[in-house]
Amino acid sequence: MKRIILTYSLLIGSLFAALPLEAQQTLQSGAAVRSSDVYRQRDSVIVRMQLDLTDMEVASNRSVVLIPQLESGDRRLELPAVEVMGRRRQLYYERNGQQKYAATPWHVIRHDRERTQTVDYRTALLYEDWMDHALLGMTEDLCGCGEVNPGNQIALQQADVAFRPQLAYIAPEVEVEKRRALSGEAYLDFVVNRTDINPAYRRNPDELARIHASIDTVLHDRDFHITRIALCGYASPEGTYRNNTRLAEGRTEALKAYVQTRYGFVDTMFVTRFVPENWEGLRRYVAGSTLSGRDSILALIDSDREPDAKERVIRSRYPEDYATLLAECYPGLRRTDYRIDYTVRSFSVDEAKKVIRTRPQNLSLDEMFAVAQTYEPGSNDFKQVFDVAVRMYPDSEVANLNAACALLEQGLTEQARPYLDKAGNSPQADNARGVFLRMQGRYDEAVECLRRAADAGLEEAVSNLSGIELDRL
Repeated sequence: MKRIILTYSLLIGSLFAALPLEAQQTLQSGAAVRSSDVYRQRDSVIVRMQLDLTDMEVASNRSVVLIPQLESGDRRLELPAVEVMGRRRQLYYERNGQQKYAATPWHVIRHDRERTQTVDYRTALLYEDWMDHALLGMTEDLCGCGEVNPGNQIALQQADVAFRPQLAYIAPEVEVEKRRALSGEAYLDFVVNRTDINPAYRRNPDELARIHASIDTVLHDRDFHITRIALCGYASPEGTYRNNTRLAEGRTEALKAYVQTRYGFVDTMFVTRFVPENWEGLRRYVAGSTLSGRDSILALIDSDREPDAKERVIRSRYPEDYATLLAECYPGLRRTDYRIDYTVRSFSVDEAKKVIRTRPQNLSLDEMFAVAQTYEPGSNDFKQVFDVAVRMYPDSEVANLNAACALLEQGLTEQARPYLDKAGNSPQADNARGVFLRMQGRYDEAVECLRRAADAGLEEAVSNLSGIELDRL
């Protein structure tokens, strides 16, 4: 079975101590930095920014060069620049294949006054010790002539790029056909020794209404398609086994005919079976009772005697207990179990984003996972998807692992603990447990888990082991 692994970097604690700056920083040219981020990934430092060029003023024959930089003490490193060109300058650039200022810009773009312009900036640097608390800033050359005014500089982010552990999510297997079932129990009342259903008899209106409601729930949902209706009828042990066989079978078939007539279902949609005497249910009742002959009756139920002989001995030896069983237990043994099998159609990602908020039970794990990929890792929306997934599929190791990882993304270690307990023994689960233990400061235990995952070939675990070594320096 092939599993797809997705990884995200984990922010432990407060790795970024943002300066008390505005949400959006604006340069003299009108260029704005909407957001910035600096983090470490293995031996690299990643710098991300979103630049808004919409309000920039750029002369037609000029360039404005935006120059990010990292600075710490006497160390300064200019990062790849973004050169924003006017119309005539862009034409010159295209004809000559060279820039006037930035020799190796990260991005060259022609300024357009008529539309919104944004740039998602991302670059990677080789990590050096001096970068640990470096200040990320931005300056600009307003003429594209190599002259930078220090007064044009803005401060964006002071970062601690201590090692950031990584988590490995597992993409669930695709559920090609989503099969679901709705089950219930009906306690219909029949005239003694009869098998025909009287809809108005005693409790039957309420019991039949319960069956109708179950079927209607599935039948009237355009996303569902009923594939089968399974019925199983039970009779109680009093009377002869032969007659109880007739009653159990006949009453089951009577309910089938009732449902078939009401809804017009074809005969092949039904699967029926019957249990002539519900000894299993009787045993459960006696085992949990305070009957004086409890242990002896249980021994009789478990014996190899014929059903009629068992019932006769219980009736004759324990008359008071038998009277209690007749009044309190036997009516509940006469029931019909029903199960409506159906399939659920597949949903697109956009549809699934709506369904997960209203009827998440209609989504498969892989559909929920696809929804999660539309959100920023570590965000509340991202976490909530995996929270819903594990509530819908509480026994799934994949769902539990991913829920734990999403919580660890937000530093919620104690909330992640119960999901880690049910996450299985995959390398990804060992890696997540290692991250959990590291966040609690239990380094020796963390190393043990991470080493198992690393030995299994999980790159994230190898990286996390390196991070612990850095922490200990």
